[in-house]
Amino acid sequence: MSAGSSLPYKLRPNKAVDRELFLSLLMRLAPKLGLEKYHYVGLGGPFLEDFRLVHARLGIERMTCIETEEEVHKRQLFNRPIASIECIHSSLEDYLDETDFDSPAIIWFDYTEPSGITSQIERFARTIGTVPSGSILRVTLNANPASLGRPDPKELSVEADGEVSGDRAQKPTIQEWRLARFKSRLGGLFPSGLSADGMNFKSYGPSLLRVLKLAVDREALSFKDRQVVWALATHYADGQPMVTASLVVCQSDDETTKELIKNWGFYSTTDVPHRLDLPAISTLERLTMESVKEPQKIMGFDLPRSDMGEDPFGVFRKFYRIYPHFSRVEL
Repeated sequence: MSAGSSLPYKLRPNKAVDRELFLSLLMRLAPKLGLEKYHYVGLGGPFLEDFRLVHARLGIERMTCIETEEEVHKRQLFNRPIASIECIHSSLEDYLDETDFDSPAIIWFDYTEPSGITSQIERFARTIGTVPSGSILRVTLNANPASLGRPDPKELSVEADGEVSGDRAQKPTIQEWRLARFKSRLGGLFPSGLSADGMNFKSYGPSLLRVLKLAVDREALSFKDRQVVWALATHYADGQPMVTASLVVCQSDDETTKELIKNWGFYSTTDVPHRLDLPAISTLERLTMESVKEPQKIMGFDLPRSDMGEDPFGVFRKFYRIYPHFSRVEL
């Protein structure tokens, strides 16, 4: 588990919105699939907040939290909010290899380390054929293009404001260098047509989602009795850029679940993920943005844009119902 994954949600508002979107998806599917009887498996961090919410919203009793770091595992045993949560000191991969699911499951592959991106994607894709039909799979991947490495600046040509350095023909740009590294890491999973433009801060996340979809689609070809229905994909950054994708493994003739997902207000796929780029705002700004149609005119100023580059007013308007509230409570 990375240090970043133990940060409180109040310091990661975009991640908090991403989590609420996933919970909203589960609540939409709960009546149709009977999710209260499912087995929830994930990586809860030291506080197991996701597990607490899954139990509170859906009533799931059978839950398993996996953790590789011994000290974090000990904290989980101490902080466990629900007695029925089983905390296991293991890797998620080892646990899945040793477990035969006798009922549908919700499995969250929460990867924060970028070094094993290829094996992470491959493992997620393989799981669609090993879980019972009706299972819900979700993955989080590190989408920081800098994780591909840092070349010696002398090895690169420079492009800025439309100008290029004189060695452009002999040396690659940083995006071209990253593309070569990306292709080397992925091997046969490298998607055709992916260019160097897909290697910057804003585009690397969608590039990873293209790879994920390719891996899952290839795996799905081996199973004629089931289909994969993508339900939710997001791209966000609270310091560290991340992407997530969620899917449901359905029977091949299950059109009802597919329609239920596609008619959901927050439905999104790996091709067009939600870009969560919510602004940091005061309570007064929030109340104004919620209560009037053209808040920018009333407020009289622009809100700053992050490196994601989204319009903060537009993003807030899209996700205001699940924008997180944080307040201090004395206990």
